[in-house]
Amino acid sequence: MARNRRPRPAALPPSHKPQAGQTISEFALTAPLLFALLVGMLLLAWIGFAYVSVNNAARMGARHMLTYPTVPEDTDTFGMDVDAEIHYVVTKALPMLNWQRVVVTAEPPVADRDPPWYSDPEEGERRYWTPITVTVEYPMNLPTIRIPYVIREGSFYLLPPITIRATSRMRLE
Repeated sequence: MARNRRPRPAALPPSHKPQAGQTISEFALTAPLLFALLVGMLLLAWIGFAYVSVNNAARMGARHMLTYPTVPEDTDTFGMDVDAEIHYVVTKALPMLNWQRVVVTAEPPVADRDPPWYSDPEEGERRYWTPITVTVEYPMNLPTIRIPYVIREGSFYLLPPITIRATSRMRLE
């Protein structure tokens, strides 16, 4: 006597699994979001790198101006122009940034004002110091998105251009 057995279902090939289509569609929906997140992280990292570089360049310029306040270190190249040498030092301290767009302002003290001073309570005397300020401005254009035939002009800014500004103030005693 034969029993009534159900026939076993044939194994489906791996490409016909019911979840294969669901996985591809979920990836298609989430891939643009993951790509946008990755691009945003890279953009913020680039802005942070530029900010740190501009701060370091301002500090290097002020430090160089403290070392050589009246006569440049290299008089053969820069003559007697201290500002040109400060600009050179600042632009050399900006790796991977467009140094031609950098605006450097070096401000020695105004001679008409009383010089700043501080008193030393142990010695009871006034010591005068000269403030030196170096300001570095770097206009940073962020990437544009170009979509042809969708936008009339063909591109739009994801973020507007920003200016990264750093000021370093040190004192010459």
